[in-house]
Amino acid sequence: MNKRLDINKKLTLVLLIGLLLNGCSKPMEHAENDAASPQAQQRTSNEINDTTPSPDPSVDTQPATTDKPQQILDASINPAEQYRRMVRQAGIDFTTQDLIKTTLAIDKLSLDAGGLVEQKNISYAVSEYKQQYIGDGKIKIFEKVEPFADIIVRIPSEKTAAYVNQLLPLMFFLNQQQYSAKRYELTLLEQKIQQTQRVEQNTPNPQRNEIDRLTQLEVNDRVRYSTIQLNIHQPATVRERIDIDIAAVTAQHGNSFWQRAWQGLYTGWYFILNLVIFLITIWPIYLIVVLLLLAYRLIKPYYNKFSTIRQHSNNQHNKPEDPKDNTKDQSL
Repeated sequence: MNKRLDINKKLTLVLLIGLLLNGCSKPMEHAENDAASPQAQQRTSNEINDTTPSPDPSVDTQPATTDKPQQILDASINPAEQYRRMVRQAGIDFTTQDLIKTTLAIDKLSLDAGGLVEQKNISYAVSEYKQQYIGDGKIKIFEKVEPFADIIVRIPSEKTAAYVNQLLPLMFFLNQQQYSAKRYELTLLEQKIQQTQRVEQNTPNPQRNEIDRLTQLEVNDRVRYSTIQLNIHQPATVRERIDIDIAAVTAQHGNSFWQRAWQGLYTGWYFILNLVIFLITIWPIYLIVVLLLLAYRLIKPYYNKFSTIRQHSNNQHNKPEDPKDNTKDQSL
């Protein structure tokens, strides 16, 4: 019996020691895991950073304050065009800081290149405006103005590229450019086709010959001098000016109260006179009304008499038979 108790005690002691060892080993594992978790998180973050694409330093994300190329047209001579008569046309649309200075510079460049300004239109389009009353019958007007210039220049054909490239210092933004070079024969053919469409069939031959001659001269001139269309914009600006408020001036310097009252009486009297004249003018209506009343008075007695006779006949027809008459018939 005592041996069994000793064995049980030993077994119990062994189990307790095993449980204690197991409990101590689990906190150690948690501690190791906790110690290893920051390192794993650091490795994970490093891997994510490695896989994230880095921005390309060559890409410029800043807004452009000016945008224009270094060169618009190549000034070198094309061998294919060297021995051909070409009709050159170019179109440039750009924005500048000062429209007036730019147009004056274009005039000078055209003169230096041996060309000319064929057409120039400068306009100031008002896109928005506000006004404010400042007293004394005046108003202050603020206008949002967008200056614009439309210029056509004629430049010697061989200097077209050089002239267009000289416009670069005047540009702030280049919005659009276009260039075309057509053979003389093709351009002349197009002009002839347009001429036949415009000229009537019964046009005399001398007049047709004159039109042909002028058309050929025009095409020859376009071969010698290229046509360059320039559309120039300027950033919107605010324009301030003083104007007169007509309504305020009229109210301020108009007639006094008594003058206006007398004018009102005068106007009212003339209104009454005009009304009387209008009533006199429609006298045929009065005549028609009087005739209708007279006709009604003449017809009414006959109508009443006819209605009475008709009503009396209806009463006689609907009257019941007398019982005495029935008795006499039975006695017979």
